[in-house]
Amino acid sequence: MHWLTRIAIAKPWITFVIALALVGASIFGALQLQQELIPDIELPISTVIAFYPGATPDEIMHEVTEPIEAAVTNTSGLSRISSTSADNMCFIFLQFKYGTDMDRTNADLARQLESIPLPSGMPATMPGSDDQNPMLFPIDMNMMPLTVMSLKGDLEVVELRRIATDLVMPALAETDGVFSISLEGGHENVLIKPDPAKLNSQRISMALLATALGDTEFDSIEQLGSTLIKGTAQLNDIATISVGPPPGTAISRTDGINSIGIAVMKTPEANTVTTGNAVVAKVNELEPALQENNVELTTVFNQADYIQRSISDLTNSAAIGGSLAVIIILLFLAAIRGSLVIAISIPLSLLFAFFVMHMWGLTMNILTLSAMAIAIGRIVDDSIVMLEVIYRRLRQGEGFRQAALNGSREVARPIATATIATAAIFLPLAFVGGIVGELFVPFALTVTFALLASLLVSLTLVPALSSLLVPKKLKQESTNSWYHRLYIPVLKWALGHRALTCLIAVVLFVGSLGLIPIVGTSFMPPMAEKMIIIEIEMDLGTDINTTSAVAAEVEQVIAANSSQVQVYHTTVGTSSSIVGAMSAMAGGGSGDNRSVIEIMYKPDADLDKETNRLLAEIDKLGYGEAIKIEEMTSMMGDMDSNSFQVYVRGEDYAAVLAAAETLAADMRTIDGLTDVETDASLVLPKPVISIDQSRLTFHTTQGLDPALFQMEYAALMQGMDTQATYNGKQLKITGLLQNAQTAEELWSLIINGGLSYQLRLGQIADVALMETPTSIQRIDQQRAVTISATVTARDVGAVNAAAQHKLDTFSADGVELRMGGIAEEMEETFRNMGIAIIIAIAIAFTMVMLSFGSFINTLVIMVSLPLASIGAVLGLLITGHTIGASAMMGVLMLVGIVLTNGIVLISLVEQLRRSGVETKQALLEAGRTRLRPILMTALTTMIALTPLAAGLGQGVVLASELAIVVIGGLFASTLLTLIVIPVIYSLLVKFKRPPSTQPTKA
Repeated sequence: MHWLTRIAIAKPWITFVIALALVGASIFGALQLQQELIPDIELPISTVIAFYPGATPDEIMHEVTEPIEAAVTNTSGLSRISSTSADNMCFIFLQFKYGTDMDRTNADLARQLESIPLPSGMPATMPGSDDQNPMLFPIDMNMMPLTVMSLKGDLEVVELRRIATDLVMPALAETDGVFSISLEGGHENVLIKPDPAKLNSQRISMALLATALGDTEFDSIEQLGSTLIKGTAQLNDIATISVGPPPGTAISRTDGINSIGIAVMKTPEANTVTTGNAVVAKVNELEPALQENNVELTTVFNQADYIQRSISDLTNSAAIGGSLAVIIILLFLAAIRGSLVIAISIPLSLLFAFFVMHMWGLTMNILTLSAMAIAIGRIVDDSIVMLEVIYRRLRQGEGFRQAALNGSREVARPIATATIATAAIFLPLAFVGGIVGELFVPFALTVTFALLASLLVSLTLVPALSSLLVPKKLKQESTNSWYHRLYIPVLKWALGHRALTCLIAVVLFVGSLGLIPIVGTSFMPPMAEKMIIIEIEMDLGTDINTTSAVAAEVEQVIAANSSQVQVYHTTVGTSSSIVGAMSAMAGGGSGDNRSVIEIMYKPDADLDKETNRLLAEIDKLGYGEAIKIEEMTSMMGDMDSNSFQVYVRGEDYAAVLAAAETLAADMRTIDGLTDVETDASLVLPKPVISIDQSRLTFHTTQGLDPALFQMEYAALMQGMDTQATYNGKQLKITGLLQNAQTAEELWSLIINGGLSYQLRLGQIADVALMETPTSIQRIDQQRAVTISATVTARDVGAVNAAAQHKLDTFSADGVELRMGGIAEEMEETFRNMGIAIIIAIAIAFTMVMLSFGSFINTLVIMVSLPLASIGAVLGLLITGHTIGASAMMGVLMLVGIVLTNGIVLISLVEQLRRSGVETKQALLEAGRTRLRPILMTALTTMIALTPLAAGLGQGVVLASELAIVVIGGLFASTLLTLIVIPVIYSLLVKFKRPPSTQPTKA
């Protein structure tokens, strides 16, 4: 690598021209980088949704779910199937191994779905669309809304929805990068809920009821209620009337005011920040028109805001860190011009890295920017070593060209070895797999690009810039600086007490390992907006208006404690989006008994304090466990370290249910685990109807119209629309089967069907009211129950270990137990990261040995690694962090970073011994010579990472844990490397072949 320096010095202006060209290309590339929340990840997940109107969960499971599961079970790469079968529909979740080609897989799944034999009564398309039934619905990161807004005002919700549909949606749809826009709320109808017993006593059918209402425009609810249905029977006599959202829709409120939720999705290739800002700009353009309609459009959430704040936080931390690094160099070299060289080299290295990122197709996101910020601490190292050796040789009287060339010859190989080894240790990340592997591969690539760029800058631009900026002659420098006066006596003592020195190092290393259980483990640090989620779940069967009233009480509590609140948004009932439908199905209910309130807080809010305050106030409402409050800790779904799941499955559902309840009780005894509950299917009295085809055929011969029969039968089950309206709202009649209280009421329901006589449902069907599950869960084609909980302890790993112990000691015949959720991901991540670290050490060992050509020298240098663990663990303990995926990445980075000091130290020792210097003297001389560059590189790295380690700001959180590991590990390894490595070398030198002496090079 020395030849690069020779060329750069020989033709400095050519070097500058090439550098300027690269700077221009790099700036262009940096400006072209997509700005996203996280790297573009292809989630290996797909889903199948099937709709079968009128079918019970048991019928859905046997006739739809099981055939679909059987058809897809042999799909290549499939790792897990889970499904929920509920009334009218099923949802099947297919998870594949990371790295699976999902485009090809989804094409295979689509072909398999076309060949599945399904019930004849199942429609060919999904309701309200032309999509095939069953429908394949792949899951990807772009399902997360780009922007969520709320249109609110003192208007009826129907009018708000009209404004959203006619004014807001068309304007937003014109924005570049917008893929789709969906609305939430604004549906309101007059709901007529007939009483089956009263209909039967009056011999009134659903068809007769709809006919009596006709297409009338009613002026008042009173007029509607007094409508004659048959004889003297009025509508009020046989049904209850209410105004509200129809079944299967949601109520939306913002800041306690009726609103319409507006979710904007972007196209996969669109830039999140650019598109998000364009949406906000379009909203600003709409402001005059919105004011004319007396409405307000509020942004509830915007990914672009979070990303921009994160980028700003990381950029500020990087800038502060880089500035501090330059100050350290100034203090050590006492040379402003030299510090200027380093100050120029930092942004140049980063710019070149941005250029390669653009060429590689990476995006600018929290992970890659964290990598850049982390890299600042390391990219200065090569330039510092090069600059220091030039200054040292100039002060020893050499001319600049000689100082630069000889200095390059002295340090080029060691810094190249250290840098390339540091970059190479990221190669094993390709084998980590899982979501962490997908996230951190772009991180590793970014660091690698920055490191290689810094090596190139140090070998070319630093000498070239030094030829312009550094004085050609410098005064002789004292070799007895304060740090030399501290270090040399300690080194002499250590070389004189080698056994004791090694013993102290071993004790410190073993002691650091003993601290690991105290430090604890977790998965990922929180990465989310300041948000609190309140979930309300009333008893099954609770109507949407009752749930809405409870949510309104909670909203009043929020409003009374709103000093730190930016906005809060409430959704009651079933979301109209496909994601909302999945969520409702996962819980096995229609959603009318559920509500979610999302509270966005100011950036400086103390979420723990706000959560505790809300808990205390909401507890006074008296709804107990029906209302749950939690902080949002992750914007990436399953990355939430606080989630906990255990899967219980088997063929015998009774055994599965019993085992789940017993195990859940055991889990409640674990410290740090709260809100333990199962998703065991609740059973409710439901109508079970089996049409007798022979009896149906008989009545068909008597004039029963099959088409009319199907329409009336569907109306009995699902309700029906009418042509009548009130105040612009359509009248809807709800289904009768869900309202029946007894089997006799079911039996007596009347069907016309074009007959000249009235037909009772029981005359053509076997009817009963039976306790049936509201939904049926299956995992890998067996009945299953999921135990879920929230981890409140800091040491997530300890809680998971305690839970795993419960599972290991639990015994139930025919039942399989398995940890899932974040525990499963943590176990896989820690195992794979451990393997990656071992492979990284092997790679680093091989590269150093190839460079030095000596096994003993390589072994000595590798001693730096266990010494680094001492400070890494201690740093996490002092700062209160746990060992998570970010910390493991920090350990991986340390493998490369801490080797630098040992490499530059031992390389000089070897040079001195080859020139005939005795071993101990060579160690002392190398220690004296290399002390300053080692201290400079270590201190600049640590100080440059300090702003990140402080964790100030949203985007810095992920890098904070990693930075702490690097700072702590580098601090310990630097101090101990300067002392322990010379001692180890002196002990092992007798096993080395004596060096061939040669004249010392000038």
